[in-house]
Amino acid sequence: MIWYNDLNDGIVISTRVRLARNIDKTPFPAALSDKKKAEVTKQLYSSVLESNSVLSKDFEGVELDKLSAQEKTALAEEHLISPQMLEGKGHSVLINKDKTMSIMFMEEDHIRLQVIMGGLHLDEAYDAADKVDDVIEESLTYAFDERFGYLTACPTNAGTGMRASVMMHLPALVMTGNISRVLQSISGVGVAVRGLYGEGTNADGCMYQISNQITMGLTEREIIEKLKTVVSKVSDMEKQARETLKQKHQDALEDKLFRSYGILKYARSISSQEAKTMLSDVMLAQDMGMISCDGKMTPLELMIKTAPSVIMKGKELSPAERDKKRAKLIRENI
Repeated sequence: MIWYNDLNDGIVISTRVRLARNIDKTPFPAALSDKKKAEVTKQLYSSVLESNSVLSKDFEGVELDKLSAQEKTALAEEHLISPQMLEGKGHSVLINKDKTMSIMFMEEDHIRLQVIMGGLHLDEAYDAADKVDDVIEESLTYAFDERFGYLTACPTNAGTGMRASVMMHLPALVMTGNISRVLQSISGVGVAVRGLYGEGTNADGCMYQISNQITMGLTEREIIEKLKTVVSKVSDMEKQARETLKQKHQDALEDKLFRSYGILKYARSISSQEAKTMLSDVMLAQDMGMISCDGKMTPLELMIKTAPSVIMKGKELSPAERDKKRAKLIRENI
């Protein structure tokens, strides 16, 4: 099941585990010519699709150079590729049928293997990534050093080559003005906090990605356990903030959340930023039992489906046309 349809917690939205790998004795992508990139990519495709019949049936290859800018951006907005893959040439990706796994080729490293699941499933996501990683390694020799671990283009990824992250919905901490203090406190324990689409992006819709900073000196399981501890503490603080809002600011909170629901239910034009903000409000209202959304899509799914490039579905639309189409999709499905 695609990650945004598998929500089982109103605070912990999704889990992602990404492994960075490179082929031994082969320059990193930034040092490869376009011709050499194509040769290495062909080798990588073969290692996944021709070496294992199960994988070959489950994955579909996508050459990003053959897509329009909107189609590529839509993949990033669905979190199936990284924003970095929107720039430059020679990028491609394998995506499995239920969109829980993508294998990116020629990003910063030769391979970026990603598993993304709804809710908190760090162990399951790592296990899935590790199994496919083992299959690929049967036909490739990775760049690996006994002392430094897996070698990567950026030294901060060396070691395990793993980035584990959890996307969290933290609107109450934002509303109570405590979000900066909370995020500052956890950043001091080897954890990074990023926005909705990762490094360098904003926390639209009160969505924050919390991930490990340290990839060397710890095992994958130790990294995961450390991240679980941090996520649990932040989740408890968000729950406490929600209880504070309910007890001390019930009327103002209900007014804000129901206003957002009313606008989404009846608006004829709405921007992407406004939609994310108000869908975040509705998610909070739903989690707190104030609103029962019985539409065809969850607020989270609508947040993804109404992102600028996703809403266009490969067609050129003006900003005004996008805003009108976005409002219609939300009205019909919330």
